[in-house]
Amino acid sequence: METLKLSIPKMKCMGCTSTIENHLSKVGGIAEVKTDIPSKSATITYNGGTSIKNLILNTLKGIGYPAEVID
Repeated sequence: METLKLSIPKMKCMGCTSTIENHLSKVGGIAEVKTDIPSKSATITYNGGTSIKNLILNTLKGIGYPAEVID
């Protein structure tokens, strides 16, 4: 398992987190999604691979929540 931490500037409320979590839960290989409104970030635990990182970022962009990877 790998962990990806993302900055999601447009995430502002519980509705946002619900939308993000619901869409990412449909992506195969994701084990857990934890969102944090105050820091506007998400931590995603997933089965390894760079293609899933791109899929996660593209999924978020597609639903209106573009994200950036936090090192």
